[in-house]
Amino acid sequence: MKALAALLALAVSAYAAVPIRFHNERPGFVSLNVYHPDGTLAQQLLTGASFPAGDHETAWDAAALPPGDYTWRAVIHDGLALKLRGTVGDFGGDRGTPSAAAADDAQVYLGWSLTTAAADAVVACDPAGTVRWTHRRGALSGCRALAADGGTVFVLGGEGPDAEGGALYKLNAKDGAAIPWPDGRTDLRITSLWPAGSQGKPELADYLAVKNGRIYLSFTAGEFVSVLDAKSGAYLQTVVGAPPGAVDSVATKSDTPDKPGTLVDADFVVTALKGGVIGKLLLIHDPIWVVASDLTPLDREERITALTMIGDGAKHHMHDIFVGLGHPLHQVQARSAIDTEGFSFVAGKAGGRAPLGPWQSDRMKSIRALALDATGQLWVAEGDAVPRRISVWKTDTHEGRLVREFFAPPDSAVAIHSRDPLLVYAGGCEWRIDPATQRAACLGVITRDPMRAARYAVEKDRVLLVLTPTAPGPELVFERTGDGDCQPHPGPAPGVSPEKFALAQKAGGAWQFVTSDGFILGAAFDAAEKVSAATLSTSPGGKASAIAIRPRVADYELTGIESLRPLATGKVTLPLRDR
Repeated sequence: MKALAALLALAVSAYAAVPIRFHNERPGFVSLNVYHPDGTLAQQLLTGASFPAGDHETAWDAAALPPGDYTWRAVIHDGLALKLRGTVGDFGGDRGTPSAAAADDAQVYLGWSLTTAAADAVVACDPAGTVRWTHRRGALSGCRALAADGGTVFVLGGEGPDAEGGALYKLNAKDGAAIPWPDGRTDLRITSLWPAGSQGKPELADYLAVKNGRIYLSFTAGEFVSVLDAKSGAYLQTVVGAPPGAVDSVATKSDTPDKPGTLVDADFVVTALKGGVIGKLLLIHDPIWVVASDLTPLDREERITALTMIGDGAKHHMHDIFVGLGHPLHQVQARSAIDTEGFSFVAGKAGGRAPLGPWQSDRMKSIRALALDATGQLWVAEGDAVPRRISVWKTDTHEGRLVREFFAPPDSAVAIHSRDPLLVYAGGCEWRIDPATQRAACLGVITRDPMRAARYAVEKDRVLLVLTPTAPGPELVFERTGDGDCQPHPGPAPGVSPEKFALAQKAGGAWQFVTSDGFILGAAFDAAEKVSAATLSTSPGGKASAIAIRPRVADYELTGIESLRPLATGKVTLPLRDR
């Protein structure tokens, strides 16, 4: 038996290192496939391996294959590279919508309602939009509201259920590092504010303001505002009233009824009550005392969704209150603190942005938060999901002027137009990349429904966009009639034209260039890049473009593909094994 086993091992070992020889005239990257006698692929032996010029030999392990006449083919190229044309999306969360904004003398702080560990829940940038630092939590986290005071950024949010306002934590405004509370905790949970055994107390806070060492948390359903110490998180006071919404505060001075003429630390607090009333409070610090209050109702159709203030800290009445208004206006208006019935400034066209169609950059939708930076620019976090925009407006004239807009990375199907590779579909919208800045401008909203696949097609003289819904159902076909303007197409979806080249993902997650006849040409992306989806498209002229989500959508030109050429072919016969 031992002798028979030795003979079998010898027969197998003879197939374990079958030599295949080839010659290349100049250095290059070689891909070599071996085929069964029936022509089907047996093994991808070389996958873009680098070889110098000369004669070479590689070993083919055929131990597990049956005898027969096998063939092999090799191709070679001079090197493939992806040259970045630009990206779609600037920064921020990859799941939820813009939800928060705050500012101090140096930076602006922006938050998103939901994000995975691959993207950022909070971003700090300068007034020009240059990112200074980013912050992310666990696998799924979010930010409901932000405030900045005394070199600290306060975040209402957290991981899991806390993303909706279940905890309050602090970050260093310089670098985004976490600042623990005095007892060592990172998160001050909202439920910890109430005495043990309390019934019916809220688990989530709705809005946040921090100034002058005081934290103001509004609880709309509970119809109260809680006042906390900003350093310790200790509960100081409850202010009860009509259902409070968005809240902001500024530090000021005030005398007290028992000591007229003696100025003490105070806060001027403004909040939206019942969504349509501006409530103003003047609170002194020690002891906490509401020394003045005032209510100003707005017009019936004006519903406040966000607010912020700017003005002279020494004179609380010399402030402008910027209010974000919801449906049907979708505007930001500025009103004097002493005359809130009229407005001195307005940003955004009345009526807001249309849900579908060509992009309307001068209109807003679903205003969630406002912030005024050190240069006087107004930052607006818009809670619309398609697209997820933060807009920036000048406030030096009566009518606000849009100066820039930032978008969160799209989170669904992507496609690139092979004949116009700067044109991209991503996240329900159409975009065009500016090669000079490598940033994408939104051209319009095509659909608000999630899609799992997308592709452009050309049928006669028409450009079609074909979308595959995430939900079960037929493909949706649109005809492109202009930038960001796609109308439903009555005909069936055109067939998928076979591509000469494609991107394929290995089981381990790596992406590779492959040809239609099965050659792996090499790795497409650096291993450190977390690419969740990618596709490659070739124009009729043979130029190839790739698009990938990493997590921003990136548009690439594939260079070097024109150097791909046949290298060599050959045959290998595996004889019958001796028994």
